[in-house]
Amino acid sequence: MMIAASCHLPGINVQNLSRVILQLHRAGREMSFSQFQPSALELVQEMIPFDSAWWGNAAAEPMEIHRVYLFNCDDTILETYTPYMQQDFFRAALMAQPGITINMADLTTRARYVRTALYREVGKRYRVEWSLGTLLVEPISSLYEFLTLWRHEPKRPFSEAERQTKELLMPHLVEAGRASRLREVLDGTHARPGHWAVADERGYLRETSPGFIHCLRTHWPDWRGSRLPQAMLANVQTATPFNAGRMKFQMACKGMFRYVQVSTFNALDR
Repeated sequence: MMIAASCHLPGINVQNLSRVILQLHRAGREMSFSQFQPSALELVQEMIPFDSAWWGNAAAEPMEIHRVYLFNCDDTILETYTPYMQQDFFRAALMAQPGITINMADLTTRARYVRTALYREVGKRYRVEWSLGTLLVEPISSLYEFLTLWRHEPKRPFSEAERQTKELLMPHLVEAGRASRLREVLDGTHARPGHWAVADERGYLRETSPGFIHCLRTHWPDWRGSRLPQAMLANVQTATPFNAGRMKFQMACKGMFRYVQVSTFNALDR
């Protein structure tokens, strides 16, 4: 229905948008997660020309970028940007409106932007002249997932049609990425029916079976949040088993993620 509504929006090629969305979901089924992100951004480029981008996850409290994929951008940008994060008016606009794509051209003029410390220290160095960004909240971890596209040409801001196109694409990018990540992690685990989760190496949950959260709260009644309990984090990092009461958590390293399966001790275990 979202695409049908866009038929009345000038400048959006609905047929191309539909084609790109189908290709994204195919890629999510067929590609590893490490392959998916660069391929997905190449598809986005067919709809919205851009020069560089970053795509990652972040938390609000404390404000921290956890993981980022950089497209045609030097990885020193993370270290350079961090001291100016609190001054970033564009980041603040994204966090204030999850799900809405923000065009920098709607927030400020170029004359005002180039006078900011953010531009002098970060934008100019990495040629971030215009930004088009979207932020969503992950359903399991409550972390932010963001994707910002950048243009390097000062005289070429993003258009309103491009903003609307990206807003339509973003949920599909995230959902196809989740499918790719989950398939890659679960492939070859031969998991028995039971309770399981997918977390990153820092313990932030990305996917869970319905009963996994209940298992955690059985042993840690006060546990809340998007990260595995503190006591488990060292084992998550090393992908080694962890025991808690009558439960044992098996950890399997799956690239940048961990597959965690929980079961109860049987008589032989004891």
